[in-house]
Parts: sequence; C-alpha cells; structure tokens
Amino acid sequence: MGDLEGRDERRDTGLSKGDSNAGTYVLFALALAFAGFGVSIGITAANLVPVFVFMFPALVLGALGVSRLQQERRGSVPSGHGTERELLSAIKNSGGSITPAEAAMETSLTVREADKMLSELAGAGHLAVESRGGALFYALPGRGGPELEER
Repeated sequence: MGDLEGRDERRDTGLSKGDSNAGTYVLFALALAFAGFGVSIGITAANLVPVFVFMFPALVLGALGVSRLQQERRGSVPSGHGTERELLSAIKNSGGSITPAEAAMETSLTVREADKMLSELAGAGHLAVESRGGALFYALPGRGGPELEER
C-alpha cells in the first residue's frame, strides 16, 4: 500500500485539471486550420470570398487563444522566495500563527495557493500545525506570539 501512496503523490505534482492549457492550444490549432482551409479554397477557386469567410472564425479563435494565454499568465502565482517570504511575514505579523484564509487576506495568494504553500512548509517541518476551534492554524515552531510581537 505504501508504494501506491507514493505513486499518487508523484502523479499529484503535475498540472491539475484547472491548470491545463490544452484548451488554449486547441483554439490556436483550430484558428490555423480555418485559416489554412480558407486560403487553400481561395487559391484553388481563384476567389477571395472563401478566404474572408474562413478568416473571420480563424481570427476569433486566435483572439480567444491569446486572451486565454493572458489570463493564465495573470492567474499564475509567481513561485519562489517572494511569495514564501510574503507568507512567512504574514505569519509573523499575525502573532505567529495563521489560517489559509487569513494568509490569503494578508498576501497576494488565493486561499487554495496559501493552503498548498502552508501545507508544504508544514510537511517539510518549517511550520507547526495546530487545531483550534475546528480550524487549522499554521505556526512558526518554537516561537510564541509574544516573542514575535516584540521583534
């Protein structure tokens, strides 16, 4: 059973269903197909009407693809030390412990992203997990609230 759990963890490190950009590539492929089909018919028929008829959907699909790429870039979280430092500073400023929702309010992360980062930091032993009132709090280990407020 332990081997199967390891496989699930490795599989989970890839893109989730919401993070896949396959739809964007499909939009670009359809745009190219419409453009190519319109040009080929226009050339063989020696008439520009089919070119314009097929170019309109090609342009619309291409514009949708570009728009989707821009949304994906805007929605992606800059990974690295900046967001981690921002999250750790939020923990420090909140008295040494924080929930994922509080972390999302104090940082540029979403609740899901904050929860994932907090879980990863706790899994690596950098944060302690505490349960209070049915909520999970992530705290800096070995430090109490008053020590952090003095700094």
